[in-house]
Amino acid sequence: HNQTTTNRQPTMKTTSLLVLAFATTTSAFGSFGKPKATTPKGPMPTFDDATQRYVKSPNDDGVMPYDAIGSALRHGPVPFITRLTNADEYEQGVLKYMGTAKVSRAEAVGNMDAKLNNPLDWSYQKMEEKNGKPKIDYTVLDPKQAALTSVWALAITPLVINVVSSTVSQFNNEPGPCVSKAFEGLGICSSYIPH
Repeated sequence: HNQTTTNRQPTMKTTSLLVLAFATTTSAFGSFGKPKATTPKGPMPTFDDATQRYVKSPNDDGVMPYDAIGSALRHGPVPFITRLTNADEYEQGVLKYMGTAKVSRAEAVGNMDAKLNNPLDWSYQKMEEKNGKPKIDYTVLDPKQAALTSVWALAITPLVINVVSSTVSQFNNEPGPCVSKAFEGLGICSSYIPH
């Protein structure tokens, strides 16, 4: 009897862990089947016909769920650069998505970043969602994506810039021989072609 009780405890622990793992996995990937009907979440923007611009609701604090760095970590350099260089157009895109899709600001920001990063994949995913596929939460920070973006931002991009810069600099300082006799008559390479 004592041995039976001892054998059940590891089995109970294993079963409990499996149930917990399954429940966590299911909640991480969302529900299966058709997505639930979207209902407005919070204050919705309006469209001003006179200015042809979206206007945030007075009840919308305008606070983004994450900053430009968060955009870069989640979706790469394009949304990051857009948020820094064209903040007004970015905000208009967020407000438009909030108003047309009837979603929260956070969901609209995630979708705007995903669309800026890869418009074709984003459009395909939206079509799939209309056909019953699970909705993707674009605001979630994937640690693998964040690490990859950081490596690109801190190591690969500066290396590429350095290589291109030194190549251009070297070409400007020591241009080398003319690459084609076709340029000879134009005077482009006259100083490099022996007479």
